Amino acid sequence: MLSMILVDDEEIIREGLRDCVDWASMGITISGEASNGKEALVKIKESRPDILLTDVVMPGMNGIELIQAVREEELPVAIIVLSAFENFHYIQSALRHDAADYLVKPFNEAELSLVMNKVVQQVKRNKVISEYVPGHALLSEAGSRDHRISQDIAKLIEKRYAEKLTVQDIASEISLSINHMMNLFKKETGETVGDYLTKVRMRHAKRLLLDPMIKIYEIADEIGYSDPNYFAKAFKKHTGLSPKEFRDGRL
Repeated sequence: MLSMILVDDEEIIREGLRDCVDWASMGITISGEASNGKEALVKIKESRPDILLTDVVMPGMNGIELIQAVREEELPVAIIVLSAFENFHYIQSALRHDAADYLVKPFNEAELSLVMNKVVQQVKRNKVISEYVPGHALLSEAGSRDHRISQDIAKLIEKRYAEKLTVQDIASEISLSINHMMNLFKKETGETVGDYLTKVRMRHAKRLLLDPMIKIYEIADEIGYSDPNYFAKAFKKHTGLSPKEFRDGRL
């Protein structure tokens, strides 16, 4: 079971999240709760949970400040942010600080389950990777080098996803053949380079779709797609919804 801490300044919301969801069926156990960021940070340091589900608007240390503190402490926890639409700039800040995903209030159980199941799979995959490398003392330097290269690829994608970036561009940037790079990244992360690039772009697309003032074709261009129709197809394949459906469901 993965452990999770719930953080919200409203007790009724924490109670609803704690008692109205079948967390065990998702492979999650709630290891703690907190009503503000300062209290949560202490509990995260003590219990080292796998997942943090936190609101952003809280007295004292708010959710963004909590996320910043967690990242500065290099605590390995996947973070999911809860925020009302009118505070979508908090979501943008959270994603910039490497939050795994977000939920816009009010959300239903289906939306919560979709996000949580995705994050659970991500956490499990990361655990396999982190356990594999240290657990093999006889690995050659090439093994640890592969891990570092895969991290460099991920960082490059996070930094340049908005460009018309291709797999060939990434391979050229890190001075590897496409086949070598793709095999290395898949072995280390369980994902293809192309899938990871798409995932990053879709995450930013969802963030931008929260702003009704940005046209969908502008979003496509901002995340590296020159063809809005191709972006729309990729978004629907990734989320099950068209960009317009996604936006309409959250406005």
